[in-house]
Amino acid sequence: MTRGAKTAIFVVVASLANILMTGVIFLACLGLYALTLAKLLAASAVMWAVVACFVISLGATFVLYKKLLTIAQEKFHLEEKTGFQARRPRD
Repeated sequence: MTRGAKTAIFVVVASLANILMTGVIFLACLGLYALTLAKLLAASAVMWAVVACFVISLGATFVLYKKLLTIAQEKFHLEEKTGFQARRPRD
């Protein structure tokens, strides 16, 4: 398999995982809102709650994705399998 094919497969799988994580975290955040604050706040606050849940899910997904990618690189030696080199910090 060529490097380009490996890259394409990685990008597709990583994108699907990222979208799935965002959806799960978003629904969990909305569920938490429904169980707690929805009973206390006015019905007009739902719009702001949905926006806040979406922003929280994007931020949480970014952090979780980065952490999972680091763990996967160490555990499965992704640099060797894909042919990518880890970035070295500049001096």
